[in-house]
Amino acid sequence: MNPGEHAVCVAINDNDRAWYEMLVPFILSLRQGDYRGHIAVIGFGLSQRKIDILRGQHVNVVLAEEPSLPVGRYLEVARICDLNPGLSKIALYDADIWFPSETFDLFSLVEGHDIHVCKDAYLCDFVTDPLIGPLRQVHTQMVRDEVVHLYGSALQAGLIAGTAQAWRDFAAHVRDCQSRVGTDFRVTYGLDTTFLHLWGAKERVKLLPETQNFVTKFGVKEGRDAHCRVVLSSASGPIRGLHMTTDIRYLNSWRFHNIRDGHALRAGQPFALTESLVAPLKAMPAQVEGAATAMGFEILSIDGEEGAHWHAFRDGDGFSIVGAGNHEIRFRTTRRFESLALTVMYLSGHPAPIRARIVIAGQEIVITRDLSRSVWLTAPHGTEVFLQSESLPGQNCKIIWILSERHALLQVAPT
Repeated sequence: MNPGEHAVCVAINDNDRAWYEMLVPFILSLRQGDYRGHIAVIGFGLSQRKIDILRGQHVNVVLAEEPSLPVGRYLEVARICDLNPGLSKIALYDADIWFPSETFDLFSLVEGHDIHVCKDAYLCDFVTDPLIGPLRQVHTQMVRDEVVHLYGSALQAGLIAGTAQAWRDFAAHVRDCQSRVGTDFRVTYGLDTTFLHLWGAKERVKLLPETQNFVTKFGVKEGRDAHCRVVLSSASGPIRGLHMTTDIRYLNSWRFHNIRDGHALRAGQPFALTESLVAPLKAMPAQVEGAATAMGFEILSIDGEEGAHWHAFRDGDGFSIVGAGNHEIRFRTTRRFESLALTVMYLSGHPAPIRARIVIAGQEIVITRDLSRSVWLTAPHGTEVFLQSESLPGQNCKIIWILSERHALLQVAPT
């Protein structure tokens, strides 16, 4: 197979969070493997800055003509086929998928005039929610009962692959469905998946192995290779594409940025939307300084990138700092702590730093994948502590530093 005949496509809008948390992992992980075909980003309102970055990194950018991303991306892929007759096989991925495996073998599984997708773990309500009108019951039976009977499960719209002809046929079906919006369908979340299921009910869909678009509800297995790198697999074999669905999007256990932290920080730099560097603050945040002083700490310095900010408070667990953006904090104790516990935590539903670092009394701890991590020790007066939160410039990740005189779950004496 000629790699020049293949294209991997992904659609995205101008949301900065989606850029850092979806598109950058998608591109970086795909390029770490053996895929050598075209990569095309279908831009729905992408800023010129992002277009320039992508093209500067040798990524094809297709400016969408369709107004809506979820359904419009299907038609955009068909348009790509028409404009590029040399393409024989095209895959469209959701942007929240990344590639844990260095082997890309998707196109070896794609043949014929039907599109190829993976099973989903559940048949969600959003598949039937867009259905309206006098044929609602008929269509509900098609997308629910007939699809499950034919394929054994619902269909996952996060990856659709096919030959150029398969895409043309599918696009014709989508256009027909679009013409019936207001009669048989309403525009709401899940409409793209509804159209896919109706195509499946017509037996125009073939199944791919679940590993090509793996939903974590199927069960992720973790191992290590000969170089001690994390390897993600399933009961069906190595995971090729890991779908970071909304419920697990920012879990460090499966997030590209935390599993491939070194590569993400190095290779991700050209994709950063800002060039801001960590620099000393002109004025110490009064809230942070006041809470630290009351707890028995002297803040020596706080450095942060442009836009970084902090919030500090005291409660029953001690002294907490919530920090956003890349930053470094240096402080020292102004009294003796018989037991000083420092806990690192992250905000649920918000991306954690790619890498966090603690240096306390000469002991260094680097944190990448942990959801929570603690260190505790006896700290004499004058003990210095250094905290660092590191991500791509402008990624605006958040972290919680908690300092306490006790460890919440400690059952042994501190060392």
